[in-house]
Amino acid sequence: MRAIVFAIILSAAPAALCQTPAAQPDVLQSLLIEVHRLRQDIEAMTVASQRVQIALYALQMQDAAVARATQRLDNIRTGCSRTDAERQHFVAEIQRLEGVAATQGPDFQSRLSEMKIGLSNGTAALQSCQVSEAEASSQLRIDQAKLSALQDRIARLDKTLEQLGAVDK
Repeated sequence: MRAIVFAIILSAAPAALCQTPAAQPDVLQSLLIEVHRLRQDIEAMTVASQRVQIALYALQMQDAAVARATQRLDNIRTGCSRTDAERQHFVAEIQRLEGVAATQGPDFQSRLSEMKIGLSNGTAALQSCQVSEAEASSQLRIDQAKLSALQDRIARLDKTLEQLGAVDK
């Protein structure tokens, strides 16, 4: 009986050994495919990461541009307010001088002329300031629109990456 079992084992051993080499290429092929897929995934993640970094850098730059434009607009508005206050002062002083100029001498007339010139200059400065304010306000709106577009782009990238992460799970 031992001889029969031994004969069966000897006859089965070559068959088992012959199957192993045939199975080995299938395992190697599937491993190569898996390594190739992993490499593609890593490359895709690297590209996505670089795009996100570029978008974040652009967002930081645009955020700084909006901050500068806001500061410029605030400075111009402060200057315009100061110019308008000076102009109002000239108006009040002219009204005061016109009320007493008729009873006073030529010194008041000279002072009144100076005030009117100052009012004229103040009005021109205020108009120039208002033009600068409009330009700065326009630039701020443009920069804010660019910032909003970049924020939308980053949100889309985030959503895309989130969807890709969900597909892989």
